[in-house]
Amino acid sequence: MPRVLITETVLRDGQQSLVQGRLKLQHVLPIARTLDDIGYHALDAWGGWTFAASVRALQEDPWQRLRSLRAAIDKTPLQMLIRGQTLIGQSHQPDDVVRAFIEQAVADGIRVVRMFDPLNDLRNLEVPIEAARKTGARVIAALVYSPSPVEDEPWLVRSANRLKALGADWIGIEDVAGILAPATARTLVSAVVNATRLPVSIHSHSTTGLSPITYYAAIEAGATGVDTALSALAWGASQPATETIVASLHDGPNDTGLDLSLISQASRYFDEIHDEYLEFQDPIAFRNDVFVLEHQLPAPVLAVMIRNLRERKATDRYDRLMHELVQVRQEMGYPPMAAPINRIAANQALANTLSEKRYQHIEQPFRDYVKGLYGSPPGPIDPEVRKRALGSSEAITMRPADLLQPGLDRARREMRKQGLTPTSVDQVLTYILFPEDAAGILRPSTRREPAPASPPPTPSAEPAAAQKPTPTELPAVTSAAPVREFTVEVDGEPYKVRILGDGVTSSAATPAATPVPSATQRAGGNGAIQAPMQGMVVKVKVAAGDRVRLGDVVVILEAMKMQNDIVATVGGTVREVFAKEGAIVAPNEVLMTIG
Repeated sequence: MPRVLITETVLRDGQQSLVQGRLKLQHVLPIARTLDDIGYHALDAWGGWTFAASVRALQEDPWQRLRSLRAAIDKTPLQMLIRGQTLIGQSHQPDDVVRAFIEQAVADGIRVVRMFDPLNDLRNLEVPIEAARKTGARVIAALVYSPSPVEDEPWLVRSANRLKALGADWIGIEDVAGILAPATARTLVSAVVNATRLPVSIHSHSTTGLSPITYYAAIEAGATGVDTALSALAWGASQPATETIVASLHDGPNDTGLDLSLISQASRYFDEIHDEYLEFQDPIAFRNDVFVLEHQLPAPVLAVMIRNLRERKATDRYDRLMHELVQVRQEMGYPPMAAPINRIAANQALANTLSEKRYQHIEQPFRDYVKGLYGSPPGPIDPEVRKRALGSSEAITMRPADLLQPGLDRARREMRKQGLTPTSVDQVLTYILFPEDAAGILRPSTRREPAPASPPPTPSAEPAAAQKPTPTELPAVTSAAPVREFTVEVDGEPYKVRILGDGVTSSAATPAATPVPSATQRAGGNGAIQAPMQGMVVKVKVAAGDRVRLGDVVVILEAMKMQNDIVATVGGTVREVFAKEGAIVAPNEVLMTIG
């Protein structure tokens, strides 16, 4: 058997799964050369949720991040993940946008494009595969594993053959919930390898704890590659640890040939900076939960549903919610439980659980799903559900992107109206994908360029706290004006600032201003609506003076790749609103008060 090829996910899916994609470029570049020397098949380094995190949370230009990675890593191919026609977002994009995105990514350093469609609607992979092949990138076209009566082994083989016909170089099996069992993996991998004669790659998560055993079974059945993460960012919602998989295959017929000492050196580095990201770590992401096997819902999504039951004082309906999750998925035509479909299904199951009648309340994303705007589900949608969602209107049967007009030129016009002058295609693409957040990195006055790469530090035997960057030195000031110098910290980085002018040389102490209490310092109380987790405020739906009822949605908070409804836990009048759209809030931070 050939040696097993390892794709390292620590730079994207590993850190995306455990620290919400917050890994800063300044912490990646020092270890980049070591990662490059290990000999991985590829480094999963870009795309997915990390693109959004760069724009929204890190205020980094994701394209510049990619170019910096490529400059620091010149031997190991860089891989990106896209979700078919949606690329790295939630909505389908026009064909010209999809082609431009892939072309730009490859031009900036991507060599492997891994892709899947959340519904396994292969029409949504036609243009992405064509575009990636045209650039010369290797294409791993994946199928989401989500067992159902309609997606069985024959279906998987037919779909794999279809992907081969479309031009895939590899076939991937995407186990987004970590539910692929070893025996099933052995059967499916063997069938796909025999049918397509293409290399097969397995991507799984450790949510249920099955993935290491599943990997071993898949490898024995003929899988060529598996995805792993360095142990500092492995297990739980992430992938199995690279060290574990490499060591378990050592000296056997499927030995990876990778140097464990170099892998350990890289892993110790990430251990040393681990504490820098404690605020972004959700304990749920580190747990194993075998009950995911029943409803196929990733643990973070389920946790949000349970929190909603608690806030509505309806925890006695937990069993009903579990039943609804299974039934709603069946009525939706057994879609794979991948983002964003899993959240659409979960929200409808929750609404059914809390309502007197099932489908009494239907949100717009569910209607869009039934309409066909995400694509065609694997099985038929229940006729009664279709009628409730669409009324007398008809669902579309065409590929969703066929409804869309070209997007690049339209976006350029919109940008100019907002005072943004695009100078490159990547800026236009960032605006298209995140129009409300793009200005922060597109305006030269606000864009932060990444630091240049530097040699990796030699990891110590014991993990040490990451060193703070040295404050940026300023040139000497020749003005005769009085000067005072301060060191300020912005996003964790110290900068020296000189303030010139009158009024700064007085030796008398300046009375300190009365500090304004932060949101985390405000008293809670019965009327305080608090953030249940760290996340970004996407929408504030009420203002001071508004009347709200118990259970009304007052804030939408984005965390763990999901948008979460924050509801009023009491009825009354909104007194103060502290939450700001676009702001990052901490767990238990008071968003508003109601009295």
